[in-house]
Amino acid sequence: MNRYVILANPGHNRIYFETALKIAVSELEAMAGAYDMEINDIEEGNLGLPDSISFSTKRKLKEEDFRVLGFSSIYYALFEIVEGGLLRPINVPDFHTFPESMVQILKYNGKTNEQFTRLMVNLALSACSTGSDKITLFDPMCGKGTTLYEGLIRGFDVKGLEINGQWTQEIQTYVIRFLKEGRYKHKAEKSKQSDSNGKKIANIFSLKAAAEKADFNAGNVQTLQLFNADTRIANLLIKKKSCDIIISDLPYGVQHGSKSHKDSNMSRSPLELLKTAIPAWHHVLKTKGSIVLSYNEFTMKYDDVAVVLEENGFKVLDESPYNNYLHRVNQSINRNLIVAVKA
Repeated sequence: MNRYVILANPGHNRIYFETALKIAVSELEAMAGAYDMEINDIEEGNLGLPDSISFSTKRKLKEEDFRVLGFSSIYYALFEIVEGGLLRPINVPDFHTFPESMVQILKYNGKTNEQFTRLMVNLALSACSTGSDKITLFDPMCGKGTTLYEGLIRGFDVKGLEINGQWTQEIQTYVIRFLKEGRYKHKAEKSKQSDSNGKKIANIFSLKAAAEKADFNAGNVQTLQLFNADTRIANLLIKKKSCDIIISDLPYGVQHGSKSHKDSNMSRSPLELLKTAIPAWHHVLKTKGSIVLSYNEFTMKYDDVAVVLEENGFKVLDESPYNNYLHRVNQSINRNLIVAVKA
């Protein structure tokens, strides 16, 4: 039996407070189950260290295991527990394509914490069984792009949809500047899409990039597609069954609609928005793909969200390790998430 310990990222407690390690254990169990790591005897702390999680494995961990653990949202350092209870540090390579700073640099009010975003991505990947060689991530309400950047640094192709034109412009400006300053080869273009009546329904920003020049020249690129449009018409903009995972932090004070639709009132409840948007999201997700949504329990409840998903062709994963992620963010936000797969 081999025993290891993960030292927690110092920022982890600032997100989840007293639920920090419990959430980390659930995330680790989900990832281990998906990647056949066969971990057991998981314990929180008890090693005289700052916040940490220890666990046992039947076999020695190998490089692919290090990759999985290194992407966990709690990860800060990994040790093997050797004879005498001593800790042997393990050098975990950096498996990111683009630097992690891509998702860390931007700071603004209302930003979804990058560690929480990483947690959602990990749960989505663990639940997904599309078998794709390359993951395509879609955020149907991408805000200022945190989830898109997390996808890019992990080697995914990403698609984002956001109705706020100022925010989509900020994403374009930031990502181009980041790539230029890092001297990464890339190519960007802008276009528009119209409906069957010739009326414009979206401004589109498309990007191809690679972390290595040789990969770019060989056509081994990552892609970003960004749509300034209403999330309820995602099915008109994105190819059917083209996305492996859908991840979104649902807005807590929702104003999401489109003046191109017959209803001019932009304000809608989060649950109402989800009901009207979920058919389009289902359309673009591959069979056996997964969806992870976070939301404010003060504005809608887990059971209500589950009903919407189940009624639209999803199976909710409502047992451990995919449930019980509720945690307090502040006085007005009690955040939870839900995980489901497309049947």
